[in-house]
Amino acid sequence: MPSAQQRLGDFGERVAAAHLQAKGYRVIDRKYRVRDAEIDLIAVDGDQLVFVEARTRRGAYPGMAALSITRRKAGKLLFAVERYLETHPDVADLPLRIDVVAVELDAAGRMREVTHIEDAVREW
Repeated sequence: MPSAQQRLGDFGERVAAAHLQAKGYRVIDRKYRVRDAEIDLIAVDGDQLVFVEARTRRGAYPGMAALSITRRKAGKLLFAVERYLETHPDVADLPLRIDVVAVELDAAGRMREVTHIEDAVREW
């Protein structure tokens, strides 16, 4: 049985995927897992491969979901991207970026805002 936090995260990933698809992105993979890291969504935007971290917060101050990417989390994302490219050589030559889709809910669980930040994570 998934925890409340897992259900919230899964909901946010579904919202993020729908948001990206509405913008014309094509989602090609979900929940790519590798040792201690996960990429929530992998999509194609035009000729770019986009790795997406969905961040969902309920009842927090506006903007908190987007600000929740720590240096450690960014490092894990970069590690997972490297592993993905190693195991998917067919897309390894595409230009890439890491985006964040922040899903903010009010305390009652109603949608407050979805914010898409392109190229949000880069190597330090």
